[in-house]
Amino acid sequence: MSSADAPRPPRQDRRKERTRAALIGAAQRLVSEGEDGHASIQAITELADVGFGSFYNYFSSKEELFDAATSLAVDDYLSWLDERTPDDADPINRLIESVRHTGRLALERPLVAAILARRLPLLEQADDPRGQRIRADVRAAIIVGGSAPETLEFEILVTAAFGAIMAVLRRTISLSPTETSDAAEVLAQAVVRLVSPPSNGSAR
Repeated sequence: MSSADAPRPPRQDRRKERTRAALIGAAQRLVSEGEDGHASIQAITELADVGFGSFYNYFSSKEELFDAATSLAVDDYLSWLDERTPDDADPINRLIESVRHTGRLALERPLVAAILARRLPLLEQADDPRGQRIRADVRAAIIVGGSAPETLEFEILVTAAFGAIMAVLRRTISLSPTETSDAAEVLAQAVVRLVSPPSNGSAR
C-alpha cells in the first residue's frame, strides 16, 4: 500500500498533532529570539494559539518543550546537511562541504540557524548520537589529513570545529547574503588548514 492509499489518522489524532506542532513552533520561535529563558507557559500557549490547559497534555514543563523544540531543530539541520553532502565524498571534502553549507544555513533556514546559534553546545554532549556523528567526521578527516588522532589533539580539533561553526552561525544571522557566503568560505578554508598535514615537516 502506498502512502497515498494509507488511511488518514483519526481526526482527534490529527488535532493532537497540530496542537503539539503549534507548541513546538512557538517554542522554536522563542528560542531563536532568545526569549525562552523567561517565557511563561501562558505566553507560549498564546503564541501557539492553543488553550493553556492543553500544554500539559504534551509536556510536563516548559523546559521539556524547549528541549524538544531544540532537538527537532538539530535533526532538521542534520537532515538538511545530509541532502547536500554526498556520502561517497572523501572525509576531508565531506567535512569541508558540511562546514561550508553550515555557514550558509542562515540564508536557507534562518529559524534553524538562529536556534543552533544559541543551542549548538547540545551537539557537544558526549552521549548525543548526533554529536558523535559529527565527531566521527572530524576524526576521519584528521586521519586522512595525516595526523594521528591522539586524544588531546582530537578533542582540541573537535572543540575548535564546534567553536568556529558556532561563531559563524552567530555572525551570519546579522550579515547580508553576500557576507554570509563569504563567511562560509572563510570558515571552510580554515577547516582545510586545520585538518591538513603540515608541509615540509613543519609543525602544525
